[in-house]
Parts: sequence; structure tokens; C-alpha cells
Amino acid sequence: MQGYHQQPQFAQRTSSRAELHGGVQQFMTGVYGWMTAGLGVTAAVIYGLSFSPDTVLLFALSPLRWVFFLGLLGIGWFAPSRIPNMDRAVAVGIFLVYSALMGAFISWIPLAYNLGSIASALGGTVGIFSVMALWGFFTKKDLSGMGQFLFMALGGAVIGSVINVLFLHSSAMGFAIAAIVAVVSAGLTAYTNQAIKQIYLMHGGGGNLAINGALALYVDFINLFLSLLRLFGSSRD
Repeated sequence: MQGYHQQPQFAQRTSSRAELHGGVQQFMTGVYGWMTAGLGVTAAVIYGLSFSPDTVLLFALSPLRWVFFLGLLGIGWFAPSRIPNMDRAVAVGIFLVYSALMGAFISWIPLAYNLGSIASALGGTVGIFSVMALWGFFTKKDLSGMGQFLFMALGGAVIGSVINVLFLHSSAMGFAIAAIVAVVSAGLTAYTNQAIKQIYLMHGGGGNLAINGALALYVDFINLFLSLLRLFGSSRD
């Protein structure tokens, strides 16, 4: 489970209601365009590092792994509250750097899992993510209460995962955490889509809302993918 993030925070800007309603789908397309760009950077880093297994093992087994983990955790925690007031180019740069760091951090995946498992987990992630994203976008139900609960659950899963890695080394606990994170990530996908849409409809797309939204959805996608891979993937062994 990687890339824990806070509840997204967005700057406010007023626009005419008719203009906002007319542009919401186009705006969300832009958000998903940025998210796809981040995933593309992550995939490119993983692919590039696949030609250097020794480097991958360095990231996976050495203390450097914790540097990457803390860096990702720090960006995921602090960036959402700061991106709204940044220059757009800086905000984009932070998002793409985050995506590249994530790629390096999880570059061990092709060494640990067979390609069939990776493809299946990716397909399952795309399917679940798409369904939950559409539900969050179209539902009339207020998901804010569910979102707060899910953020707390994700924080607990992060703590439990670190404890398990450092002290317990329990495969059963790792499996349980992966199941929790999968459910939480699916729920957060719906919540984040609704939150981005509602904030856009109220205040417009200023304050780098598209970048902040893309970052939140990117983390949900990665967490869901890694959880499904952990639950159902077959190792190369």
C-alpha cells in the first residue's frame, strides 16, 4: 500500500453556474488526462528500470527504499494543501516528480509477479476504478461522510502496514491490509470524483484543481492496483 494522501484541498474561484455546468465533463476529462499522464510517467520509469535489475533490487532491498517511502508519504500528505497556491508549472512538476518516484519505488513488481498477474490486476483496477468513478460522478448521494471514514481507515492501514513490515512480518496481516486498502481505495475513488465535481461546480477550476484532483485519483488507482496484485497475483517463484 503506497502513496497515502490527505483529503484534497482546493482554492476557490467563482464563475457563472451555467458556464460551470456546461464545462464539468470537459474539466473532468482534463483531470483524467493529467492522471493518465502521471500513470504514464510511472509506467515509463518501471519499464526503464526493468533493464537494470540491480538498480531495482537497490530500491527494493536497501535502506534507500525508506527514503522513497517517506518522500512519497510527505508529498502525498503536504502537496494537496499547497498545490492550490502554486504556480501551475510548479504544481505540474511536483505531480510528475511524484509519479516518477512512485515508479522507482514499485519498480520491483515485474521481478516479483508474472506478466499475466500484472495484466489481470491492471485490468481489474481499471474496471473497478471506472465503475466507482462513474458512481461518484453521477450519484446524488452525499459521500462526504463516507470519505472522512475512508481517509481514517487508509491512515490506519498505512500505520498497520509499516508495523507489519518492520516488526510482525505476517503474511496474513499483509493480506488483510491489502483487502482493506482495496475496498478503501475503491470508495475513495467515488468520493474524490464527487468532491472534484462539486468543487468545480461551486467555484470553477482555479487553484490547480485539475492537478490536485489528478493527484488524488492517481493515488487511489495505484493503491487499488497494488492491493489487487497482492491479493490475487502469482509470483514468479
